Amino acid sequence: MSNDADSGETQHAAATVASAAPRGGLIGALLWPMRVLKRLYAWVVGWADTRWGTPALFVLSFVESSFFPIPPDPLLVALCLGKRRRSMWYALVCTVASVLGGIAGWFIGQALFGFVIDVISALGAQASWFGTPTSGAGVAAPAGDLMLYPDGYFYQVHEKFEQNALVAYFSAALSPIPYKVFTIAGGVFDVSLAMLIVGSVAGRGLRFFSLGTLIYLFGDKVKPILEKYFEWITVGIVVLLVLFFVVLRYAL
Repeated sequence: MSNDADSGETQHAAATVASAAPRGGLIGALLWPMRVLKRLYAWVVGWADTRWGTPALFVLSFVESSFFPIPPDPLLVALCLGKRRRSMWYALVCTVASVLGGIAGWFIGQALFGFVIDVISALGAQASWFGTPTSGAGVAAPAGDLMLYPDGYFYQVHEKFEQNALVAYFSAALSPIPYKVFTIAGGVFDVSLAMLIVGSVAGRGLRFFSLGTLIYLFGDKVKPILEKYFEWITVGIVVLLVLFFVVLRYAL
């Protein structure tokens, strides 16, 4: 009986609610990228309807902390909705895997920075990661004949490490800031691995256990609203992220 109930809950979690966003006209065209994201969200959530949901959550959490761009939060939400009584277990899996992935990212930066440079260059993302000379005086990278400039990720992360490495790791683990940039940069600049572990356990644990607790408490009331207004919520999140980074850049 309980197995049938769990199966029904999981199927409910994996189903997606039809969007309320318009598809035609100018607004529909502008929201097209958000619909693509929703299809990606639906694909990730689909893992919750299989026995591979927990292993997928572990793998996704691990690789997201070191190189993969898709966060594990949607899958964590889907699994918690499917079996709400196991929400804390899923949050624990997500946290442990994410911290281990962060450690892996640190070692990637420490031992394979030359390879990281080649990958970033192959993707044509040098300006974003290394910065541009027109933005100001740079600092020499610890490895290779490379300068890092103020408008690049590595330079900005280096500045945060100089101010307070533990706070930098904690903030990146908790917030929308790309966590993988900090884990890799921590290895590049030989910033304390112990601080990465402590900051990541605190930040990622707070983030994922808070999410698991919210789903455990409110569960089925949240998911239909999220999926029905997915595009608009995504636009709102993007706006908040832009404001967040503006404040981070100019006010702090």
